Amino acid sequence: MIQALLFILVGADFSISTAPEDQQLPVVLYADTHFCVFWQDMRHFPGDRSLYGARVAQDGTVLDEEGQLLYRDQVVVLDAAYDGINMLVAFQDSC
Repeated sequence: MIQALLFILVGADFSISTAPEDQQLPVVLYADTHFCVFWQDMRHFPGDRSLYGARVAQDGTVLDEEGQLLYRDQVVVLDAAYDGINMLVAFQDSC
């Protein structure tokens, strides 16, 4: 889904993260001048399903290569919202 959305907007496929293991459950927001992408990341698996995020410029340049670790534990569901001023990323931990 990330690739399809950004393909329409940018014009070509590109990777946001090439970290080992799986990256899944993506959420994409547009926030004023760039995209924000959040996902469940398994690079610390077994044991962790971390929450990662990255900013992507309008031209497809990934501003946070490999993403930024936002939360490390058992993220199982996530979502995000932006109201033009504030951004909120919510997730469910498995505990």
